[in-house]
Amino acid sequence: MSNDYYKTLEIPKTATQEEIQKAYRKLARKHHPDMNQNDPKGAKEKFQKIQEAFDILGNPDKRKIYDQFGVSPDQMGSGGGQGPFQWSFGGNTPGSGAFRSNTNSSHFSFDNLDDLIKMFSGGGSGNGFGNNQAADEFFHAGSGRRAVRGSDLEHPLTISFALAIEGGKIDMKIRRPNGKSENITVTIPAGISEGKKIRLNGLGNSGQNGGKAGNLLITVHVEEHPLFKRKDQHLYVKIPVTLKEAVFGAKIDIPTPKGNVTLTIPTGSSSDTKLRVRGCGVVSKEGIGDLFAELLVILPKKWTLAEKEMLQKITSEPTEPVRKELRWK
Repeated sequence: MSNDYYKTLEIPKTATQEEIQKAYRKLARKHHPDMNQNDPKGAKEKFQKIQEAFDILGNPDKRKIYDQFGVSPDQMGSGGGQGPFQWSFGGNTPGSGAFRSNTNSSHFSFDNLDDLIKMFSGGGSGNGFGNNQAADEFFHAGSGRRAVRGSDLEHPLTISFALAIEGGKIDMKIRRPNGKSENITVTIPAGISEGKKIRLNGLGNSGQNGGKAGNLLITVHVEEHPLFKRKDQHLYVKIPVTLKEAVFGAKIDIPTPKGNVTLTIPTGSSSDTKLRVRGCGVVSKEGIGDLFAELLVILPKKWTLAEKEMLQKITSEPTEPVRKELRWK
């Protein structure tokens, strides 16, 4: 084979399409030039090879041709002697001809064009492609008589936690298989979660013979927030409060995706008390979530003598044991 695409993606030839997708995403993220600033040239070359391999193996029809002949459909030239595979028609019978490989001594003869199509479609030979449409597109694309759609281009994008929740626009740079960079603006839908894909029609690889361009598939990765956590449609955050606020109760302002809201702290609250703020979680097409605020009582590091005496009086006679539920079994 001119290029061992399976070796490039580090997968066996028996890999499923899902395994191919997974391997591509892993390697594309690892070797993306933006992630390898110390060796941008080497990363660029590696990234291009990975993209080229996925363009073929990620497309079931192109993969069949590659597995059958050892080259990609793009490397198969048109009739009359272009590319590593050749075919010619000009026998005594109208439509008769031959299909010939420049890479080895293989030589296939056919009585008519239908026999050639049958070989690609598996019609009776048992070793064809099994897809009449794929064979038809291959043959006519090679002869310049049929447009072929470009392959999809996959690209990772890392966004902030806030942008994932609120949605908005972000500029990103994509790299084409030929190494050229392109700046585009991507609209992030509100509430998008880790690993979701955004499809941008027509921004993939160019088509052949006037065919439409493929799509750009952006895999979204969300950065972690230092304070807020997400679970499905709900958000969780720990809110520091003073001892005075916990003992006597208070009203405090806390940040949410909808802006600051006032949270009422009940009298006598302790750490781990959870308060629910409805409608201030993740808002998306899946629904509207809530925000759960867990109180974290912060004690002062320094106490005056009067404060210590007052605290001693308060805690000298507990109403009930505070560790009555603490046990090993």
